[in-house]
Amino acid sequence: MRRLILAPLGATAFTLAGCAAHSTPPVIEARVERVEVPVAVACVDPADVPAEPARAGDQLTGDAAHDAGVLAAVDLRLRAALDKALALISGCTSR
Repeated sequence: MRRLILAPLGATAFTLAGCAAHSTPPVIEARVERVEVPVAVACVDPADVPAEPARAGDQLTGDAAHDAGVLAAVDLRLRAALDKALALISGCTSR
């Protein structure tokens, strides 16, 4: 039994001795590399974003002629806000 246990240990010792007498250790090189990473940047100033127009729900009375006038005014305000928002974001998109 002793011979079986010593045989693997002897082979391991020769293997390790062969590695130690081999070549010089590897050279560690330290260097600094510049890597450019895209970063998201806001292209619109939050102060320029149009405010949400007032809602018309509380102004509706049930009278069709009156409500049509109220809804027309709300539509004009919404279209103006949309035009301003589209003008703001058109500079942020690439084609």
